Amino acid sequence: MSSSMCTKPGLCAGSTRGFTLIEVMIVVAIIGILAAVALPSYNESIAKGRRGDAKTQLLAAQQWMERFYSEHYKYNETSAATAVAVTDDTLWGAQSFRTSPRPGEGTAAYNLTVSAAANTYTITATRTGSAATDDCGNFTLTNTGRKSLASYDTGKYSTVDLAVAACWR
Repeated sequence: MSSSMCTKPGLCAGSTRGFTLIEVMIVVAIIGILAAVALPSYNESIAKGRRGDAKTQLLAAQQWMERFYSEHYKYNETSAATAVAVTDDTLWGAQSFRTSPRPGEGTAAYNLTVSAAANTYTITATRTGSAATDDCGNFTLTNTGRKSLASYDTGKYSTVDLAVAACWR
């Protein structure tokens, strides 16, 4: 048997196998197109999840404020004149809804604050961290149940009503 005869296909000197540059570029282009479509959709899905949790926390805060009012007959302070909007570990600051997600469940995407008077309040979920650039902006909820947004993307939503309809659903 001659040493120049090749008995196994693909192992001979002149018959290398592999991908051509064109084939590799086609695969790279396909991956680029898929990433361009999938990544924004994925990011929006993550943002919707964060918004959903923030809205849940806002509703929990609203329920707490209503229970507080039924005990003290005002929203802004206890009968001992302790203010509701205390930032330490008393009253508002001690509640698990003060951040979204709750403390211990991940990095905060929203911080909840309350601005209260004797007969009114507004709870605001302010974007922070990974949600700081969210198109929906900061969520607000009042004692009358009015849902609104502050600092939303006016390029995406032309009016606050359109932004509220899209972001609060």
